[in-house]
Formats: sequence, structure tokens, C-alpha cells
Amino acid sequence: MGLPILSTSALTMRGCSRESVYRLFRRLLRIRDKLGKNIKLLELGGIKAYLRFSRSKGSIYVYDGYMVSKDDCDKVGKCVMINNVSLLYMYMMIRLTGRNMALLNIPDALIWVSKVFGKDTMVSILDLTHDYIESGVLSSDVDVILGLINMLGLRVTRQQFENAVLPAKRILHLMREHET
Repeated sequence: MGLPILSTSALTMRGCSRESVYRLFRRLLRIRDKLGKNIKLLELGGIKAYLRFSRSKGSIYVYDGYMVSKDDCDKVGKCVMINNVSLLYMYMMIRLTGRNMALLNIPDALIWVSKVFGKDTMVSILDLTHDYIESGVLSSDVDVILGLINMLGLRVTRQQFENAVLPAKRILHLMREHET
């Protein structure tokens, strides 16, 4: 299943209070419940991208306070397995056509981007996401995303990308209204 985006035990080991972690879990799940199972982020021609959260109970592997995959745990050898923790997974579902789609686990996808394109590219993606969520404006890091998209063979301009992420902008607006 890949790495969860959140796990109660790993966050409490890093100094977060258990109540704060559960509050974050509940908030993300409320957003999912209010906005639907698949939260539309992007629509570009026939391609649509959705965000999806799921919650489960399971086991994690922890190395030096960080969650790691079982494979990475086997490589370093000194991990602790913690059972029966609450896990929150975040996926991006990309619909290419009516029947063709890809389902990406967000943490695993970020690790892949970091390995293939470098840490700076991954940091740019995270910075762009953070800045867009906080201010609703695309930063100059959008050029990194456009470069990746163009490498995949899709020619997308900045204006097309801005129009494509309008569904996400509407969702951010709804979330901000809900907070006040």
C-alpha cells in the first residue's frame, strides 16, 4: 500500500501531541466528507486529477523517528515496527480517459520524483503546493511542474495550467470559508 501521509505514532514520536494529530486527522476527513470522496484538483482537456484520502489501522516501520517503508527498513536494519496505529493515506487519482487512470500514493510519488528528478525538484513541488494553498497564487515554482509535464509529452502553457487548477482554487476558497 505504500507509505501513509500521516500516522499517529510517528508524529507523536516527533513531539506532536496525540490530540493535535487526531485533530488533523479529523479535519482532513471532514474536508473529504464535505467535498466528496474524490476532490477535483485539475482538469486539462480530457485529463482530470483528483485528491483522495483514506483512513485505516495498520502497522508502520519507524527509523530514527521517521516512517519508512518495509524495504527501506530491511536495508537499514534497525527499525521498530509499531502495530495498530491510525493511518491516513493520500492519493492522487489521474483520469486520462473514461477508463484509463493512474492512482498515485502521494508520499511514494514524492520519493520517486526526488530519486528521478532530484531533491530540488521535489522541494519546488512542495513549495508550489504550500504557497498555492496559503495564498491561492501560483509561484515561480510552477515552471518546474510545467517542465515535468512537458517532459511527459504534454505541451502545457502557464495560462493553461492556471485554468486547469481552477477547481482546486474553488475548493481552497470553500475551505477558507469553512474555517471562519
